[in-house]
Amino acid sequence: MLEPKVWREAATQVFFALGLGFGGVIAFSSYNKRDNNCHFDAVLVSFINFFTSVLATLVVFAVLGFKANIINEKCVIQNSEKILKLLKAGNLSQDIIPHHINFSSITAEDYNLVYDIIQKVKEEEFDSLGLKSCQIEDELNKAVQGTGLAFIAFTEAMTHFPASPFWSVMFFLMLVNLGLGSMFGTIEGIITPIVDTFKVRKEILTVICCSLAFFIGLIFVQRSGNYFVTMFDDYSATLPLLIVVILENIAITRIYGIDKFMEDLKDMLGFSPSQYYYYMWKYVSPLVLLLLLVASIVQMGLSPPGYNAWIEDMVSVSYKRGRIIKEPVNLEGDNTSLIHGKSPSEVPSPNLGKNIYRKQTGSPTLDTAPNGRYGIGYLMADMPDMPESDL
Repeated sequence: MLEPKVWREAATQVFFALGLGFGGVIAFSSYNKRDNNCHFDAVLVSFINFFTSVLATLVVFAVLGFKANIINEKCVIQNSEKILKLLKAGNLSQDIIPHHINFSSITAEDYNLVYDIIQKVKEEEFDSLGLKSCQIEDELNKAVQGTGLAFIAFTEAMTHFPASPFWSVMFFLMLVNLGLGSMFGTIEGIITPIVDTFKVRKEILTVICCSLAFFIGLIFVQRSGNYFVTMFDDYSATLPLLIVVILENIAITRIYGIDKFMEDLKDMLGFSPSQYYYYMWKYVSPLVLLLLLVASIVQMGLSPPGYNAWIEDMVSVSYKRGRIIKEPVNLEGDNTSLIHGKSPSEVPSPNLGKNIYRKQTGSPTLDTAPNGRYGIGYLMADMPDMPESDL
């Protein structure tokens, strides 16, 4: 809660949910009548967004909890079978197993009891037994967000639902409609000011904007597309939105004048808005947004840019002396590391096809990986020194 990134992402989520900073709300409001009750509309939309967010939170964590429970049950069954094999092989004594334990229908509580007993009895050779603790908290604590939440965690959980194909179709139809609905407002925020200013044909401009957005979006469907999604999300959506909203606030409260703006609202609404809005717009909102912006910039300056590897392994890619080299991972205290490790369950799995890329001559014996497994630049390892411009 004390990290600026958490509050920056929370503010960005509010901007996305309410369409603030994109220009879509302003573009749509330009079609309203002069005496439209925009105060009622703003309050209504805010409350609808709040209750929708609460509902979405309940659904998301219910699905993640269901998924964690399913995975934990599989873990208990698999490790119970390992214990039975160890008992039959004589590696474990039957005397240490409580009499009420039935491995054919063992519960998570009973398994944890057996696990703790074996860990105490076989303290020295416990690691060689290959048993897992199977704690549901471990599954719940695995951070899943972004595309990993929508396309990995949710889809995996839906395979265990009754009538799973139906829920899968409905889920992806929801994602398509959500994306289309978001783009309607975004495109309108681009098209409306241009049409009103330069009097161009709206149909032609719409085709041009949508075609341009389509071709730019093709980079996201490459096999390295997830890196571009993360890069755009971190650097072209979050921080710029903060700056845009701050500039909008300054333009209204400082340049145009908050007093004149309040008079305009009184003329349109027929009544004076609460002074709460006056002080929030003029003092509180810009101060909070500026503090958030400064904290975010400071944090970005202290932590160098990086990206997550597909699979956490004993390989890191670093940039030294004008070339990209491969070296053992030492993530703690290594400021030159470009790769941040991430467990396979937290990221989309890459295409598992082999020999898609050939190894460089003289490179160490290591399985080649599809694009993104060890990060951009893996295939340039152990190459002769070359100027930075050639990289």
